[in-house]
Amino acid sequence: MNAFAETHSLATVSTAVVAHVAHAQSAVGSAAEQITLHLLYQLIVILLATRALVWISRRYLAQTAVAGEILAGLVLGPSVLGKFFPGWIHAVFVPETAPIFVGIAQLGLILLMFQIGLEFEFKAQLRTGRATIAVISAAGIVVPFTLGFASAGWLWETIAAPRPNPLAFRLFFATAISITAIPILGRIFMELGLSHTRTAALAIGSAAFDDIFGWLLLSAVSAMVASQFQPARFAFDAALLLAYIAAILLVVRPWLRRGVARAMTRDGRLATSTIAWILLVVLASASITSRLGIFAIIGGFVMGVALHEERRFVAQWNERVSGFVHVFLVPVFFAYTGLRTDIGTLASARDWGVCALVCLLAFVSKFGGSYLASRLMGESRRSAMAIGVSMNTRALMELIVLNVGYDLGVLPKQIFTMLVIMAIASTFMATPLIRWLCVASASGNDNRSAPAAD
Repeated sequence: MNAFAETHSLATVSTAVVAHVAHAQSAVGSAAEQITLHLLYQLIVILLATRALVWISRRYLAQTAVAGEILAGLVLGPSVLGKFFPGWIHAVFVPETAPIFVGIAQLGLILLMFQIGLEFEFKAQLRTGRATIAVISAAGIVVPFTLGFASAGWLWETIAAPRPNPLAFRLFFATAISITAIPILGRIFMELGLSHTRTAALAIGSAAFDDIFGWLLLSAVSAMVASQFQPARFAFDAALLLAYIAAILLVVRPWLRRGVARAMTRDGRLATSTIAWILLVVLASASITSRLGIFAIIGGFVMGVALHEERRFVAQWNERVSGFVHVFLVPVFFAYTGLRTDIGTLASARDWGVCALVCLLAFVSKFGGSYLASRLMGESRRSAMAIGVSMNTRALMELIVLNVGYDLGVLPKQIFTMLVIMAIASTFMATPLIRWLCVASASGNDNRSAPAAD
């Protein structure tokens, strides 16, 4: 193309953009104000419901805050309020705000994954109990993934047509029941005052490595599905992703850590300008992984891992930014998941029977693998049971995986709903069982302060 043609083409594009902007609704016009008002109503309803259910969960159900947050998302969707007050729900969650609502939910998820990456203190977990943690984490992934993959063929047969790709479904189902939620697990042990115990150290260490393998699995499975199982395309996408992760960890990480350390030393704290630059880097990373065909959340997670050793930065980030993400953005994601979950799709006794079997498979495979591995490594029965229950806690991590599968069209709505029920049930089971098992175990001197080096 010659210079005149290029100039003419650019001028045409510019004219089209200007014309589009000129005809667009004003950002302060009546239509924009109406959309803003609806969005404000939605956010007010979400935050009120979340605060109310967090209070109820803590005061009357002996649960952690995140259990109430997840429950709030379910209550706001078609499963509860939508069933009893469908007109009211449709009036609040109007279609016009859907793109904005989804955008806020996804932004919250990217920042949450960045914060999860920040919390992975790999070296600290490896210093003590290495062999025990390695065996438990391996069993906690391999056993449920193998059983999930083997049984997913039967579950696929129960899905009404049109069915998803059977291999994609098997892989996603197996990944979904292999996940452990380390953030909620850490919060449970802290709120119960048990974070110093041997059981907590082993469970959190094993869960941390389970999450690493889980996210690697999710990335690989997502890349396979996105490539439509074309070997050449998958190999190319995977190579690009691995190259990007290697570039971040080997090239960008040292530069980024030095920059953050200098800024923290210069300002004496985490300054607003540093927060702005970190947000820019996280969003850029999320954009790159999204362009690579992998979900944007992986980019946020990778950048968190790159900075997790800067513990002074992590502490101040948690103090200054993390609260906003957890209090404002994460509840929007839970509401987003709740609006997609419709328990009414499980209309027959057969559907509920299948749901019960899915829950049983997920619970037994995760608990059984972790329990047997713990016993093999010399843990007492109660301590092994507590570790098995801990590894069975899925919560937020599970919901992220399920939303990825749903967005890819791999998990049909009915299966998505069953797995959401499983995630909620495993989360609500965890706190009372861990309290009972760990307190009983501590009274028998099974919970020492920390695991000895293996």
